[in-house]
Amino acid sequence: MAWQYLFYLCLFLALAFEFVNGFHDTANAVATVIYTRTLSATKAVVLSGLFNFIGVLVTGTAVANGIIKLLPPEVLVQVPLEASLSVVLAALISSVLWNLSTWYLGIPASSSHTLIGSILGVGLAHSCLPGKVFGGGVNWAKAQDVGLSLLLSPLIGLTVVYLLYKLISSRITNEKLTTPVPEGETPPGSVRMTLILTCIGVSFAHGSNDGQKGVGLIMLILTAFYPEYAGATVPLWVMVSVALSLGVGTTVGWKRIVVTLGERIGKTHLTPLQGAVAEVTAATTILASSGLGLPVSTTQVLSSGVAGSMLAAGSGIQSGMVKKILLAWVLTLPVSMGLSMVLFFLIRYMFGLS
Repeated sequence: MAWQYLFYLCLFLALAFEFVNGFHDTANAVATVIYTRTLSATKAVVLSGLFNFIGVLVTGTAVANGIIKLLPPEVLVQVPLEASLSVVLAALISSVLWNLSTWYLGIPASSSHTLIGSILGVGLAHSCLPGKVFGGGVNWAKAQDVGLSLLLSPLIGLTVVYLLYKLISSRITNEKLTTPVPEGETPPGSVRMTLILTCIGVSFAHGSNDGQKGVGLIMLILTAFYPEYAGATVPLWVMVSVALSLGVGTTVGWKRIVVTLGERIGKTHLTPLQGAVAEVTAATTILASSGLGLPVSTTQVLSSGVAGSMLAAGSGIQSGMVKKILLAWVLTLPVSMGLSMVLFFLIRYMFGLS
């Protein structure tokens, strides 16, 4: 009976990660429509939550399978069960703690880096046990693919947005598109519709990629407790529960990161054109990555895109905040790895494992 409670605890933590992921990353989709007064904050986050939910359900499980393959089966399927449980719990707790910390500080750090780092950390920790080969607890071929996608996607976002903004802005004469929306005003109808569509696109893309990470987490849990789930088709209840957690999480806690994206990256507030170009690029990049089964960071792609649009517009960026974001990006992977390794050994000690 005790193991049944621990199983539910693991499921709760996995869904908590997705819930936190939802309100941590909501800003990526809604910052533009809120700061241009296209939609009220309430309407924006509800719309984003809905399309996050849909994105999880309809875009397959390629990214989830990529998460599962980071750890060799022998790391998850162990006897006694406590050994498997120490792997899963350490990765889950580490992911939730770091995500909450960066959200509280209002820093748009990467939930993807957090999860990947936590999983790699427990894999490395497992390989430090007696009789194991160091590094053998990680599928390094898959980790290399994931690491490359996480590294290249924000660089692609910044470059594409910079070039696209330069191209479009040189051909339009409507100043309402290239200047911050004045207090008390809203953009023209066609601009508002464009921004709503880009918000939907980023929300759907976020669900297709970040939602699948939660699916992968739950499949890791199921494999640890019930080895017959190794390589099995993802059950519908897993998809629905993750979609609900991400969708509901999207509707709360969004304000801290929205302020950072809308006001603290550039020296001026976000303009309609900057937001639209950044979000179109982010949605396209993330959906392409989801199709390839590669987890990427919505936060990194969009934040770098916003920075690219500010540079292209000549409005400049706030170096202090950008340094904080870069520092969080650099620290997230090693910190989450280290945290999950410490938790792995601590949990094994609590379970009486050598």
